[in-house]
Amino acid sequence: MEHDLTLSEVLVDPLITQLRQADAVGYAAFAQLLQSAARVHTRQMLGNLQTERTDAFYRQVDAVPGNKHN
Repeated sequence: MEHDLTLSEVLVDPLITQLRQADAVGYAAFAQLLQSAARVHTRQMLGNLQTERTDAFYRQVDAVPGNKHN
């Protein structure tokens, strides 16, 4: 597989559908679970990005010649 499945592709994938049904998980409940997990993942990634940008900013500030933080 060359790419990760989208949420829409996961919901209609035949193998995943068989597994979901074998576990007695309804379509709506599974869709809601995936959407919730995607929201949590997005929040975590945005938090990491903010931390990375903050760290990069302060590294640049510290690299400025004559900066009193050097």
